Amino acid sequence: MARMTGPTTAAPRPPTEAPRVASTDVAVVIPCRNEEATIGDVVRRFREMLPGAEILVVDNASADATAGAAAQAGARVISESRPGKGFALLTGFEAARQAEYYVMIDGDGTYPVDDVERLLETAAETGCDMVVATRLATPHTGAFRPGHALGNRFFIRLVRLLFGIRTDDLFSGYRVLTRRFLRSAPLVAEGFDVEAELTVRAHQQGFRIVDVPVQYRPRSAVSSSKLRTFRDGYRILRGVLILFRDYRPLSFFGWLAVALLVLSLLSGKAPVEDYLRTGLVHHLPRAVLAAALSTIAVLSLALGVLLSSINRRAAELAALLRKRSN
Repeated sequence: MARMTGPTTAAPRPPTEAPRVASTDVAVVIPCRNEEATIGDVVRRFREMLPGAEILVVDNASADATAGAAAQAGARVISESRPGKGFALLTGFEAARQAEYYVMIDGDGTYPVDDVERLLETAAETGCDMVVATRLATPHTGAFRPGHALGNRFFIRLVRLLFGIRTDDLFSGYRVLTRRFLRSAPLVAEGFDVEAELTVRAHQQGFRIVDVPVQYRPRSAVSSSKLRTFRDGYRILRGVLILFRDYRPLSFFGWLAVALLVLSLLSGKAPVEDYLRTGLVHHLPRAVLAAALSTIAVLSLALGVLLSSINRRAAELAALLRKRSN
């Protein structure tokens, strides 16, 4: 099981000390949609901080000049016509050159590019496979819309309850990922649930995650958030529950079996009382429903046991493949 650390801050590096991670070993993937006003500055800052890195901007069906602004600033630009941050990131990771470390960051200018060396050094020093730039500790005033911070904390608690993951920011879009992790964790999320999927996959597959606090800034006045609180909140909740079903099938189907069994007992209470009192069953439909629910409960539990066994064998196989590839 992955070991989660609390927020950590890399020690300041003396001016004469060489960076621990060469910029030529880094690829930066920036998913963008309608970020013409900010993407140029984000690319230029990365070009200054990591002169040897590949800067790859994924234009995710933008209706403005995002692609042109990114290319003019020095990025390689590719297009992804399917709207959704998950699609854009997957396309970007596949198109980027082979690197030891991959930096993912939003193109809206809200994340501090200047902290990228600190994130990369943390990855190199700790040997972890994912460094998450957490935003919730010290954000700038107005950086979060009212519902977004509350939603983030709700999902942090939900993921902690379902998976035992202790993270300080589930939806941070600023992360450093290793090549080893990306080769072992295929992404299927299409939208803003992609960050939650990255965290859960890393945890469940035994990769180490480290949180590093950064200062999150408000959006530019000419830039607007693509996140819709209720629509995307529902999609994220659905995605988290699907991951719970896939990675913890015994818990998922076990609790489902318990719920079905409780409903079966409630439905069967009246028929049983009828039979004990009169020797006859007067509530036949409820008796049939109770029998059906109890049968489904047993099947659900059996399915959870079977899928849990399959998951264990798949995890053993994945661990063996990782050892052979190292």
